Amino acid sequence: MSTASRGKSPAQLFRHLSAKWPAAFNPKAPRPLKIGIHQDIRALDGELSDDELRRALRAYTRIARYLARLDAGAARVDLDGEPAGEVSDADAATAKALLCRKDKQEPKQTPEPRAEPEAPPKPKPKQTAVFKAKKTADSPTGIVVETKRRRSFRKPMA
Repeated sequence: MSTASRGKSPAQLFRHLSAKWPAAFNPKAPRPLKIGIHQDIRALDGELSDDELRRALRAYTRIARYLARLDAGAARVDLDGEPAGEVSDADAATAKALLCRKDKQEPKQTPEPRAEPEAPPKPKPKQTAVFKAKKTADSPTGIVVETKRRRSFRKPMA
């Protein structure tokens, strides 16, 4: 499905959320969000559809920096940046598993293939006097085609 038919991209949706609630949605220093924060957003903001809000929150909570901050016992925040619960052990374990999976999925950087040593440039064939004369006299376009007849040698019959 193209992004035009789905509406705004997750990046645009996230910019919308971070403009309205910068204390909760900070991409440079993400903090664990309160469980059920989508209900708070829905109550305060009617601009986003349910699908758009779901996509924005999913994109934000799958960022590697966000997952790395989900340690057991870390404080979760609400829309105003105030503490609203703690990260459970199960949530922390899930985040670490997702983070490990992301690390494995990143494409491995393969070393660039070693360049083969360049062959020395081939010397230009020497032009004979006949070739030079034909090139200038006969051909107005400057293209000369020479063919050479191949001699065949026969063995004498016995």
